Amino acid sequence: MHYYQLHAVLKSYFDIQQNHIEIPECGISVSHHTFVSENAPYFLQGSGQLGCPLHQMQFQDHLNEESAQSHLLETSDFEIECNKVFKYHIIKDSQLPQATGAIIFFHGLNERKWDKYLPWACEMAKRTQKAVVLFPIAFHMDRAPEAWSERKEMFDVAHHRATHLPHNAETSFVNAAISSRLEAHPQRLFWSGLLTYSDVIQFHQQVQAGAIGELHPTSTFDLFGYSIGSFLSMILMMANPKGIFTHSKLFCFCGGMTIDRMFPISKFIMDASASIAMQKYFAELLNTNFASDARLSHYQNSLLHPEESWFKAMLRYNYFETEREQRITELQYQIKSLVLKKDQVTPAVEALNTLQGGYRNIDVEVQIEDFAHPYSHITPFPLTEKNAEEVDRSYGVFVDSVSAFLK
Repeated sequence: MHYYQLHAVLKSYFDIQQNHIEIPECGISVSHHTFVSENAPYFLQGSGQLGCPLHQMQFQDHLNEESAQSHLLETSDFEIECNKVFKYHIIKDSQLPQATGAIIFFHGLNERKWDKYLPWACEMAKRTQKAVVLFPIAFHMDRAPEAWSERKEMFDVAHHRATHLPHNAETSFVNAAISSRLEAHPQRLFWSGLLTYSDVIQFHQQVQAGAIGELHPTSTFDLFGYSIGSFLSMILMMANPKGIFTHSKLFCFCGGMTIDRMFPISKFIMDASASIAMQKYFAELLNTNFASDARLSHYQNSLLHPEESWFKAMLRYNYFETEREQRITELQYQIKSLVLKKDQVTPAVEALNTLQGGYRNIDVEVQIEDFAHPYSHITPFPLTEKNAEEVDRSYGVFVDSVSAFLK
């Protein structure tokens, strides 16, 4: 079947109300699992328990919501229950009783539905014979309130941002929630990432304990990241918490660069005002060694947190360049990136700059493709009949590349 037909079939079966689903047309099974994030109180504003359990430290909660434009966005991060208790999804070959390997799959920024990724995960699972774990980043997908996606609820927020913030652009009801939240507190990017980071460690422990039926307790772990998912995956690989990723591989799709070399201004991602505020905030923190944020400073101290502090090395290309390139060199045969020539959000040249280094002396493979059909960062494989055969070929190039690398 064509790519758009495969997408339609998988979307029609994807029902999180059912714990287990067989999809005979595709030869895969899908299971939905409930996850309770144990470390949320330590990281999320409003918990009253902000701190570092490793060093037995407590921190003041300085965040407030005075700049939010809607009562829907005034709730503290810790009060968002769906972020703490949520669903993740496992896709594997139906003929495989239990997989001996897992591919942790991270999506892009401001995503709400898994639909786009189902064909990717389906083919990866079949070709690698590993279980693909669709794992939501904090405050995204299954971990975000439905109201943040509703046109009626978010229209007023978007209108306010469009009319009251000077020189703002690309505002929409789709990006209104994330734009408001990140502009108010850009450090949320780190805390949501750190929570997801700790959730992955917790998930690995559950697998080792034999608590996940689809995965053998000795399962290997690999990573797949799309867009901002590649950013998080890079940090996980560089940090290698508890040695989980010592022998792992990471495939970056439309990603792999430092965050300042991403350009996420889009009606589907975030508006201009939020993007500028976020970049400015982290530039100031780096220039002052995180002096204005004691909690963030603690976690970015390389002596106290040698793993989590890799975050700062992926913020801006010209900062911690030597340390970053040395670490990527150590991982050079465990990472591959596929980027698109016309992608304006995650430019191909920036993947080269970060992953191969300014002098191109790091042997990370960066595959650059320029599909024959119209495409974009948001929609690399359009769901249209008009260019169905060209899209099928492009999809084939992608799944051939990722499956061969992660198999």
